[in-house]
Amino acid sequence: MYLQEILEVGVGLVFMWLVMSIAAMSLQEWLANLLQWRPKAMQKAVQQLVVSQELVKQVYSHPVVTGLSGTTPKQGKSPRLPSYMPANKFSLALFDIITKAGVETSPVAQVTDAVNTKLDEVLKGPEQRKVAAEDWKSIQDTAQAAVTSQTSLDSLKSQIQIFGERYPEVQPALDGLLPKVDSFYQSSLSGQNTESPVADNKVPMSKVHLGLKAMKQDPKLKDSAEAIAGFLNAMELQGALSLAQARVHIETWFNDSMDRLQGVYKRKTQVTAFIIGTILAFILNVDSIHVAASLWREPTLRQSIVAEAQSYANQNQNLPTPPASPTTSQAISNLQTQLQVLNIPFGWTSEIVDTGGRQCALIPFRSNQIWGIPGQNAQGGPSCKQLNDVPLDPASWLVKVLGFLITGLATAQGAPFWFDILKKMVNVRGAGPNPAEQTPVG
Repeated sequence: MYLQEILEVGVGLVFMWLVMSIAAMSLQEWLANLLQWRPKAMQKAVQQLVVSQELVKQVYSHPVVTGLSGTTPKQGKSPRLPSYMPANKFSLALFDIITKAGVETSPVAQVTDAVNTKLDEVLKGPEQRKVAAEDWKSIQDTAQAAVTSQTSLDSLKSQIQIFGERYPEVQPALDGLLPKVDSFYQSSLSGQNTESPVADNKVPMSKVHLGLKAMKQDPKLKDSAEAIAGFLNAMELQGALSLAQARVHIETWFNDSMDRLQGVYKRKTQVTAFIIGTILAFILNVDSIHVAASLWREPTLRQSIVAEAQSYANQNQNLPTPPASPTTSQAISNLQTQLQVLNIPFGWTSEIVDTGGRQCALIPFRSNQIWGIPGQNAQGGPSCKQLNDVPLDPASWLVKVLGFLITGLATAQGAPFWFDILKKMVNVRGAGPNPAEQTPVG
């Protein structure tokens, strides 16, 4: 039986596929960084979550999120998109945007510019302007708290009335403000019993609902506000919902979306790894069928590669980290060097041929052309190189292409997959004696 030989051929092939997978993984990482696959995929997932592009821009512009990229954007350029966003950072940015939307669209915020302009016109002394500005700032602070309780709302209306009496010159800017304030905040407070412990637990959510109500007035944010409001309302139907609980639900919602993204991204990387592996196999002529046949025919070559594989598995308990994002030429050069060190049969061989007066061309369209790689000889004249390993008939081409595709499919499985199999195969081989090393009896 040839069980030992079959196992050794398998070890050689797995080792070769491991080396190919590590090279493809390095190239894929370089390509992913160059094209920003992860950041763009995550941004797309966030947009599917919050619906509108405008809210996505606001989330990514929030200081909590911009700090995740780890780089300072150059002047005049957009910040680099982060490759990863923790769920708690997303929920913090989202709720901050929502609550600020309610504050910024309040009636108090809408008249602030007019009030400040009028104060600058009528108050000549800097001390008077400073005191008036502080009084209005106090009203703005109360406006932020007015959404939380009826007491705060009553205090806000009282402060506005006193401010108008103290500075009668700005009264025209305050006309009609009290009814607007009452209408704006009352809808968020309606139905709440501030004496109820459950209501106290729900009070912070009134800021969120007010913000969502304000966002619905913006056509660019309306769809996002309705989607988030619908999600939170469904959660509130299950019981009292505090701001902290709402954030937990949003974080779960975000994590579920990222889990789906991870599955999509993994499938994309497998397809990319297959393409990269097949291209590398073609460039370097790494034909799995040819390599398997060579290992089967040549025991010395087979045992040499198996010894290298066993040494590699023994020296590395975990998969070694590939080089950090090499360029394409560097990755191909490193892979070529590794395959040469392992004595794996690969590569194309060529020789200079006599063209017989015909023109050398990669794709010969005309009768006076011959297939080959144009170049120059030592004397500086034209030369024509032809590959020796090119199949001569369709059946041989089919086998060659199949060998490349097998290499590409194996590469797509990933380096961790082949590393684990290599460790197991080396352990299986080491469990029994090598028949070639046994002392014959008799």
